[in-house]
Amino acid sequence: MSRMNQFGTSGPLLVVVLLLLFLAIGISMPSFLMGLIINSLIGVLLILIINFLPQIEIPINIWTILIAALGGIPGVLLLVILDLLHIKLE
Repeated sequence: MSRMNQFGTSGPLLVVVLLLLFLAIGISMPSFLMGLIINSLIGVLLILIINFLPQIEIPINIWTILIAALGGIPGVLLLVILDLLHIKLE
């Protein structure tokens, strides 16, 4: 079963580059924005790590990245629940 996504094989690299960009911008931001950026980083990293589990296959696309970035850990939990219920975000 192939884990290709709409970004091809460069999807995870694109995510890491965007995360580093957000982190660089966030260093000069006020503390509440820095907290939001850290929450986004944790959410996106969690979705990438969870995708290595054999039972869970969350597609990496704009919707899942936005849910993980804006929702953080609760957003990732929502995506896992949706995947376990076989509801796909495409």
